Amino acid sequence: MTENFLAALVALIIGGATCLVLAGIGAPGADRPQAGPKRALVQMLPGREVLIVIGAAISSLIVWLVTAHPLMCFLTLAGLIVIPSKIYAHLYQRRVALIDGQVPDMLAMVAGSMSAGASLMSALESVSKDGPAPIRLELEMMLREVRLGIDLDLALDHLAARVKSEEMIMVAAAIKIARESGGNLSESLEKLSRAVRDRQNMEKKIIALTAQGRMQALAMAALPFFLLYALFQLDPVAMAPMFHTAAGWAVFLGVCFWIAVGYKIIKKIMDIDI
Repeated sequence: MTENFLAALVALIIGGATCLVLAGIGAPGADRPQAGPKRALVQMLPGREVLIVIGAAISSLIVWLVTAHPLMCFLTLAGLIVIPSKIYAHLYQRRVALIDGQVPDMLAMVAGSMSAGASLMSALESVSKDGPAPIRLELEMMLREVRLGIDLDLALDHLAARVKSEEMIMVAAAIKIARESGGNLSESLEKLSRAVRDRQNMEKKIIALTAQGRMQALAMAALPFFLLYALFQLDPVAMAPMFHTAAGWAVFLGVCFWIAVGYKIIKKIMDIDI
């Protein structure tokens, strides 16, 4: 049992790294510039999801050849299909959260520049040069679109669509409305900066208040596996049918399913939208 678990763990690590590399290669619409033949080759490759499934299937085949254990093979296949997507989603959410945290300062910088007499485009260009990453990179891309002839309103819509955050959607809408109505744009952006900052402070308070509930969800999800390991160490003979019979595999997979359902329910309860 221990040898099979270690072999499956090694295959899982190797397969996970393979899946992440393949997913990075097959990511559609990569931001980094590439040469002509290489870019054409990348565009001909399958999508990220297809490459992750291929890498997971290869890794599960390796586990089957090493261990000949159906449960380990299934867990490897399921884990390598789910884990890379979760990693990319987590990294994307971290980037969006970082951009959201930089929005109030960006609005304050634009409002200050416009109050000093600069135009909207000049203020955005100054932020794109002196502002922090990653919001600076997004503003640079938006200004590049404007220089190529795209209307500013459409470029703002593209910015909001790329970032996909409520703060950036509000910024794009406020700038477009102020430009159409002819109001004081610097004052509107300053008020929006204060409103966004207050909203983010409220969200941070809610996250702090619900931290205990999220930790309870993690403890609830991890406790059955710790108990399973402890029982296996205490009486391996009695726990052997869990890992070597079809009924034991069905019970193990059913427990994993209901643990995932309970974890999702607790996370949904703790996810308070303001």
